[in-house]
Amino acid sequence: MSQKTYKVGLNEALTGDLPVPGGKSMFRILLDEETVGARNFALLVNEFDPGLTSKAHKHDKEEHAFYIISGTGIIRIEDERIPVEEGDAVYVPPGKMHEVSSTGNTPLKYLVLYSPPGPNIALREKGAYGLAGD
Repeated sequence: MSQKTYKVGLNEALTGDLPVPGGKSMFRILLDEETVGARNFALLVNEFDPGLTSKAHKHDKEEHAFYIISGTGIIRIEDERIPVEEGDAVYVPPGKMHEVSSTGNTPLKYLVLYSPPGPNIALREKGAYGLAGD
């Protein structure tokens, strides 16, 4: 792939629903190989309505990081429950079971970094519905 751009705005991101039952949950793929040619990482923005919890899962090959933009929640890694709020960063090593819960009265909004990329590709295949502005 040739370099398309260096910048992707939130309103230009590929957007889809995350597989979290019970409310609004979405992802936006900002930077990855398809958007800017990044081959060694992917950067996304996720958002969970209050009260939602993701399904516990793991990524065997990818290092995974979260940066909390707004809201409050709990990130569980294996048996450890880590309370999070705006400004917190959390690292999940490859192979560790983890889940994200939104615990406040407002949506939990956070950046997600995968290195190497991988889960972003599965998200594209499972339900991206186009640009946020479409």
